[in-house]
Amino acid sequence: MTYAEAAQNLVRAGAETGVAIALPRPDQAVDCAIFGDALAREIEATGYPAGAELPFIVEELYFYPLDELAGRQAGYRYDARTGEASANWDASHHVIADWTANPISIGANGAIHYARHGEGDWTYALIAPDLSGFFDLLAAWLRYFIVERGGNLFDDDFSIDAATRDAVRDMIRKTTGLDASDAALALLLGE
Repeated sequence: MTYAEAAQNLVRAGAETGVAIALPRPDQAVDCAIFGDALAREIEATGYPAGAELPFIVEELYFYPLDELAGRQAGYRYDARTGEASANWDASHHVIADWTANPISIGANGAIHYARHGEGDWTYALIAPDLSGFFDLLAAWLRYFIVERGGNLFDDDFSIDAATRDAVRDMIRKTTGLDASDAALALLLGE
């Protein structure tokens, strides 16, 4: 799936689920150091879900607006107080979104990773091979979480049963092509 197809799929999923997702085109050139040349051109032509807030089990996933990306690296890539590079952050990763201050980053190879804050060192768990796969995963998530499950994955005991976990794992596998989907599962299920 191309970037444009995946972005439009995400917008359609938002419309189907009542979640506002737009693809504003940037007013200026997209930072190639973050997205790479080819993806930056695709974002410029198609737009980017800047400022979109997608419902998750706990809080929402927030996509940073493109013009805020540099400032949103504070606390991750660099120390917000001193401006110095963070010793524990891999400089090849740029944060593009977060969920409860847990960063979603794009690596130099275009892959999308999830990291948890407050664990001492940053670890980057692969959740999608590229931004298109991530958008496709999020579109499938919206349809599953909102439409199929009515925004609730918990059973009567306030836990998530094995069948639900398997359904989410299958969704991850189908949209991203990743068999090892523990990181994406943890992100989607708020773990």
